[in-house]
Amino acid sequence: QEQGRVWAGERDRLVREVTQLKAEQSRWLTGVADLEQQRERREIAERRLEVLAGEIEKYKAEVDRMRTLYERPEERAARVGTIEEPWRTDFKRADGAAPKELDWLNGIVAACEVSGMRFPKRLVHAFHTSLKAAELSPLTVLAGVSGTGKSELPRLYSRFGGLGFLSLAVQPNWDSPQSLFGFFNSVDNRFNATTVLRAMVQAQHAPNHETYKYGLADRLVLVLLDEMNLAHVEQYFSDLLSRLEQRRGETRDVTLDIDLGAGMPPYPLRLGRNVLWVGTMNEDETTKALSDKVIDRSNLLFFPRPRTLHSRADVTLGAESPLLAESAWREWLQLRSPFAPSEVEPFRHGLEEINQRLEYVGRALGHRVWQSVEYYLANHPEVIDARARNDQDALQRTMRRAYEDQLVLKVMPKLRGIETSGDSKRNCLDPIRKQLENADLGLGLGEDFDIACRVGHGAFVWNSARYLENAE
Repeated sequence: QEQGRVWAGERDRLVREVTQLKAEQSRWLTGVADLEQQRERREIAERRLEVLAGEIEKYKAEVDRMRTLYERPEERAARVGTIEEPWRTDFKRADGAAPKELDWLNGIVAACEVSGMRFPKRLVHAFHTSLKAAELSPLTVLAGVSGTGKSELPRLYSRFGGLGFLSLAVQPNWDSPQSLFGFFNSVDNRFNATTVLRAMVQAQHAPNHETYKYGLADRLVLVLLDEMNLAHVEQYFSDLLSRLEQRRGETRDVTLDIDLGAGMPPYPLRLGRNVLWVGTMNEDETTKALSDKVIDRSNLLFFPRPRTLHSRADVTLGAESPLLAESAWREWLQLRSPFAPSEVEPFRHGLEEINQRLEYVGRALGHRVWQSVEYYLANHPEVIDARARNDQDALQRTMRRAYEDQLVLKVMPKLRGIETSGDSKRNCLDPIRKQLENADLGLGLGEDFDIACRVGHGAFVWNSARYLENAE
C-alpha cells in the first residue's frame, strides 16, 4: 500500500510534467509558425526594400538634376543675362539745349513730307499730345483705313524726332504676358527673352551704369504693337496695362515681375515713364474688338480717309535723328492743370451733358475721362504756346480744338454699337449730335458723326476723321 501511494504520487507528478511539456510543445509549435510567418514577411520586406532603394536612387538622381537647373546662383545669372542683353547699341545722343516743342514737331512734319509721307499737322499734334498724356492714358491706339500711315507715323515720328523705336507684329496666338515678354524654356534650360523685354530693361539703365552698358534711361523709347487686335489685348497686355495705371502719380518705382521659371525669384522689371506705348488696329473679320477697359485707358486716334491719293516717287527716308534727351521731353510736360475753373467750365459742362445722354445706353463716363481730357488740353503744344504768348484768342481756339480731339479719342469709341434708331437715337445720339453743334464750343464733328450713324448698318461706328481737315 505504501509503495502504491508512492507510485500514485509519482504518476501525478509525471502527469503534471507531461501536461506542462505538452503546453510547452504547443507554444513551441505556435512560435515555429510565427517564426515562419515572420520569415516570409521578412523576405517580402527585403524585396520591397530593394524596390524602394531603387526608387530612392532614381528620385535622388532627379533631385540632383533639378537642383542643377534651379538652385545654382550662376543659373539665375545666366537667365538674367539673356534679359539684360542690350537691344541696340548704335544709338547717337543729341547734344545741346532742348528744342522748342512746336519747332520740333514742325521739323517732323517737314521731314515726313520730304520722305514722301504726308500727315496733317493736326494729326501729328494729336498723336504727340496723346503720348504726353501717358500718365493718365498710357496707350495710344491708331485706327483707320489700311494704308493711311498708321504704322508709318510712329516710325517716322521716332526716326525724325529722336526716339528709340521698336515695332512688334502681334500674332493671333498671343494669349498671355509670356507672349509679350518671353518665358523660361526648360528644354534648352534658358530664358527666351523677347526684344521688347530687352528694350524695356535697356531703357531703365543709366548710360554709365556700372554693370550694364548702353543704358537708355536718359532717352525715350517708343514701342509699337502693330495690329494689336489680331489677338485679345486683355490676354497679353492687361497685366502691363494695370501696372502702368498703378504708376499714375506714383513717385516710387512701379515694377512688373518677370517669371524666370520654377524655383527662381522673379526678375523685377521697372516701368519707367520714358517707354511710350502705341498700338495700331484694323477692323475686319480677323480682329478682336477692344474692351472698355482698354478704351478707357487709351487715346483712340482715327486716321482720315484720303480725299486725294498721293504718289510717292521716292521711298528713301531722311537721316535718323540723334536721340532726344528725356529731360527735354519732361520740360514739355504739364503735370498740373494751368487752367482757371472758368477756362475749362464750358468743356466740362459739355462733357457732363454728353455723359447724361450716355447713361441712357449704359455707356456712362467716369472721372478718369474728364481728368484725361483736362490733362490732354494742358499738354497740347498749341495750347501751351498760346498760353506762353498770352494770346487769349489763340488760347480759346486751341483749347476748343484740343477738346474736339478728346471727344474723338475718348468719347466717340464709347458710342460704338449703339442703335441708330428708336429710343437709343432719340435719347442718346440726337442730343449728342445737338451738343456737337453748340455755338459756344465751335466743334466741327458733325459730318463725322453723321457718317458714323450711316455706315454701321443700324449701329453707330465711328471710323472717319474729316474733322482733321478743318482749318488749322
